[in-house]
Amino acid sequence: MNITLISGSTMQAEAITVQQAASANGVVWLDIYPHDSGWERDVEQLLGFSIDEQHVQDAQNPTHPPFFDAAQQYEMLVFRGLTHTTLQLGSFQIESSPIVFFMAGNVLLSVHTTLKTDFHLLRARWLRGMKVRPPITAAGILCQLLTWLTDQYLNLRTPFAQQLEHWQKQLLHPDSDFRDWPALLKAGSQLRSYRLTMVEPQEEALDEWLDETELELDSRTEIRLNDVLEHFRRVSRDAEILQNDLENLVQIYFSATNQRTNEIIRVLTIASVIFLPLNLLAGIFGMNFEHMPGLASNYGFVWLLLGMLGITAVALWLLSWKRWL
Repeated sequence: MNITLISGSTMQAEAITVQQAASANGVVWLDIYPHDSGWERDVEQLLGFSIDEQHVQDAQNPTHPPFFDAAQQYEMLVFRGLTHTTLQLGSFQIESSPIVFFMAGNVLLSVHTTLKTDFHLLRARWLRGMKVRPPITAAGILCQLLTWLTDQYLNLRTPFAQQLEHWQKQLLHPDSDFRDWPALLKAGSQLRSYRLTMVEPQEEALDEWLDETELELDSRTEIRLNDVLEHFRRVSRDAEILQNDLENLVQIYFSATNQRTNEIIRVLTIASVIFLPLNLLAGIFGMNFEHMPGLASNYGFVWLLLGMLGITAVALWLLSWKRWL
């Protein structure tokens, strides 16, 4: 468990112990990880009251969705941070894990269910002397942590665009005989799951917290929290647009395939229109009758060829006049 004191006067952060936190002047941030057993007792000692048992269970649930709840003495916000992204060409595999935030007075708790959502890099920057942006309140610090997490979602926009470009090349290349439908359907399903189970619930939880929180938020904190919410709305819009673009690509592919099929059928139909009468003539004069008009003529073969050429020319002229060629 990492305990950090952030001073409102110096806007500097320093690492402290649980005993020092009880008399600290500033915002106390407790960053709790799965291996920190018994953290509930330390928190109760620091706050003077215990966290509801159900909320403790929620904090240890690795599948908990984004959520907001308010108790009499504190507020709880569940935010899912990214833990793993596989954005190889053709794949949208994205995984997340909940971080449960508790806010009470000048104390902020962040409880992780995995080490993959740690704030070690941000905390190290603060401890090295980088000033913490005001306001120095529990809500203000939470806002900066949420901004840190939201930036990870925003950073996915460029890889997502590369994914779309990959599928465009696969589906719309003139010489492509696309057959990898299972991968395309899986990518679409992963993108839909990302938007419906990760992005939109996150946006709803943040919106609910901003509407129902009883914490005193100054204007700067409200602006930054609204920025975080707007960033998530942008992430949601981008994911929805990408999903629609992927579906439109499939429709365009089928339209292009149908057009190629129609062109082939058109060529075959034109060939049939031209050669059917020629085949009829060849079939008639190929009958094994002893007496047929023209068989005894010295120029019968020539006249037949000229007739065939004439029929072909007339058929081509009619097709051109009808603009079927």
